[in-house]
Amino acid sequence: MFNKKSILAMTTALLWLNFSTVQAEEITLRSLDENTSMTGNLLGFDGDIYQLETAIGILSLSVLQVSCEGADCPDLMANVNEFSIAGSNSLGLQMMPAMIEAYAFELGGDLEVEAVSSEQIVYTIFDATGDVYSVITVNLGTSNDAFAALESREASIGLSSRRVTTGERNRFLRAGQGDLTSPELERILALDGMVITVNPGNPIRTLSLDQISDIFAGNIRNWREVGGADASINVYRRDQESGATQVFENLVMAPTRRVLANTAFIHATNAAVSDAVAQDRNAIGITSVSEERNAKILSLRSICGQVSAPSEFSIKTEEYPMSRRMFLYTTSSAIPDKAVEFIDFVTSNAAQDIVEQVGFVSQNVATASLNNQGRRLAHALTSERDRTSLALLQEMVASLLESERLSLTFRFKSGSVSPDNRAVVDIARLAEMVRSGEFDGKRLLIIGFADSIGAINENQRLSQARAESIRDVLVEAVGAEAGTVQFTPVGYGKLSPIGCNETDDGRDTNRRVEVWVR
Repeated sequence: MFNKKSILAMTTALLWLNFSTVQAEEITLRSLDENTSMTGNLLGFDGDIYQLETAIGILSLSVLQVSCEGADCPDLMANVNEFSIAGSNSLGLQMMPAMIEAYAFELGGDLEVEAVSSEQIVYTIFDATGDVYSVITVNLGTSNDAFAALESREASIGLSSRRVTTGERNRFLRAGQGDLTSPELERILALDGMVITVNPGNPIRTLSLDQISDIFAGNIRNWREVGGADASINVYRRDQESGATQVFENLVMAPTRRVLANTAFIHATNAAVSDAVAQDRNAIGITSVSEERNAKILSLRSICGQVSAPSEFSIKTEEYPMSRRMFLYTTSSAIPDKAVEFIDFVTSNAAQDIVEQVGFVSQNVATASLNNQGRRLAHALTSERDRTSLALLQEMVASLLESERLSLTFRFKSGSVSPDNRAVVDIARLAEMVRSGEFDGKRLLIIGFADSIGAINENQRLSQARAESIRDVLVEAVGAEAGTVQFTPVGYGKLSPIGCNETDDGRDTNRRVEVWVR
């Protein structure tokens, strides 16, 4: 805070050296308590000090004392080369080191890494001339820590292995820090799958989600109760602050209205959980497919009898019931240009190759033939009862016999035909593939599906509407560069469910649009 006397005193504090000269433009500098303001021509700004020509002389004022008003105010973040990242240690330890290294080398520079503590790592990036280009501090913790650091403005970037909650979103909205569910502030870095692991010597291969929730709630305590040996079950997991545990609670515990028992062995990382399970013959644990290590992954049986195992394709399509998205969050508050540049790099298509290298599932497009969809089709055939649906299923299979499915699977904002944030990015990804000529002379079958709630005709209409909405957005994105590609939207209603319509998550999974190429 300053007053008129302090302003007059500062007229002699002229700092001509090391200023970036700018064309003199009129701005207003206002004290932070808003009691005093000065208007004049901006002569220079070095990132810390404004040099203002006024009627009473030339003033040098610190950015810590004033705010700047006017179209010609300098960008305070433009020359700031330090920023912080906070949040999920799965991302901070497993992905960020490789991303930062690739980012530094793409700049043609070098990298220096300092482990300040077990929870903080500082990366100093040098440009090709050996000067410091940027300094990135990564603070390791949980997904909860990501949102706390963003809210307090202690970090420019938050890393989370779960999506922002409604309560967290509302807090940021009330604080004027933006809508964290908007595409501008919520970005998907990678995909992953939560997995249930056991010791490699355990004969159990498959457990139902109901059995798993009972085990982690402490209701089932002996392997004999689920078809295994007569031995006590030892449970391993992360603490309840971690994104991994929170995702598991939402996907497995909440639907059965059970809560986690407090008898589990708690570890700080997913890798530590995997290692502990691999060394304990009676163990079961929750970890990540990216950190399976030497443990054995179990297949999952849903309440409607579907059996799912994690694969690259089933995680890309989010058909594996414990798939999850790995997020990067920012707020609407200004962040350094170097942070913006880094975000552009880690969310680029090129960075998806790094995602694969470090063990996560990338968003790169993969393909699968109809043969690879055998389990799904078998379930569809055995679950349908009415003749009309069976005839329509036969028609669908016939149309897909010579087709390949893309891993791009579009889902929608709740209660709408508007694509969700991942779908928006994936539509742009597909449009680029079309423009590059990858599908020239081929037909893209854009196939919509619905859940089983409601009348058959209404589900058919909804699925067709979803398919057509994706077709329309895609055609608009491609424009005149579609070439010889044909776009055919088709709705198949409730056919071929990939989730259980008995659950909310299953119904959400079934409301989708797939892309097949013929």
